Amino acid sequence: MHLSKLPKPIIALACATVLFGTATPLLKILVDGMAPLLLIALLAIGSGAGVLCWRAVSGPRFTTGQPCAGRREKYLLAGTVVVGGFVAPVVQCFALTVTPAATASLLLNFEIVATVLLAFLVFHEPKDKKTGLALILIFAGSILLGWNGENLLGFSLGALGIIISGFFWGIDNNCMAHISAYPPGLIALCKVLFGGSVAAVLVIALGEPLPGADLIVLALLTGFFSYGLGLILFIVALRDMGAARAGAIYAAAPFIGCIASLFVFSDPLGSQFWLAVPLFVAGALIVIREQWSQKYPIKPGT
Repeated sequence: MHLSKLPKPIIALACATVLFGTATPLLKILVDGMAPLLLIALLAIGSGAGVLCWRAVSGPRFTTGQPCAGRREKYLLAGTVVVGGFVAPVVQCFALTVTPAATASLLLNFEIVATVLLAFLVFHEPKDKKTGLALILIFAGSILLGWNGENLLGFSLGALGIIISGFFWGIDNNCMAHISAYPPGLIALCKVLFGGSVAAVLVIALGEPLPGADLIVLALLTGFFSYGLGLILFIVALRDMGAARAGAIYAAAPFIGCIASLFVFSDPLGSQFWLAVPLFVAGALIVIREQWSQKYPIKPGT
């Protein structure tokens, strides 16, 4: 299939997947050099600039023709603003301080499990048995990768934090997928303003020191591209495809982050990591194949 024939939501989601995937190793570099809350505030500034640039380029045609917002839409917006704008990124950043970047990237596959399960159980999107098998494989990979047997739960604190952040991202994805009364730019801007404001207040209250200028610039650029432009592209795709199908293709993001992390860092990777990789790959491929074929069936001869 030629690129020009691909549906626009697929192209938008592919771009968002690359931007989100490469963000994980960058976040690891950043969180090792500054306080997580300060990082959240800087990412919010950068992503806000990205959203405003999108608005300047897109113009009013992306904000007109929206239906009136009902109570359900307002609750969904509040959910994505609070959970996706502050809770999920803060949990992820704190967990990254004690988790290797490649391991964290793979564990973020748990976001797929949370996204698809919530889409099936709460928002009643179409489901099938093969997707259920894929979720079991990804969940098993998460258990294997996070297990260390050193405490009561058997999970390392960092791995547990990444898994919990994946659950919060799943809530965020489903909330965004079912909001139609607000334009993507407004949703993204509300998220970064809320998350950045709360983080900035906490940074000032705690007296967190500023890092070097190079890390500040890197944080702003990461926010601009991954959490500004990437977030808007992801919302555009979610609206057309639904959380389950968009989450299926988004499954590539953790692997992009994992590959990038292996090139950037020299963290030792044990046998658990390599045993978990096939489980994640198999689960992600099953979800992608099933959800893609349901939404965009391949016709004979194409």
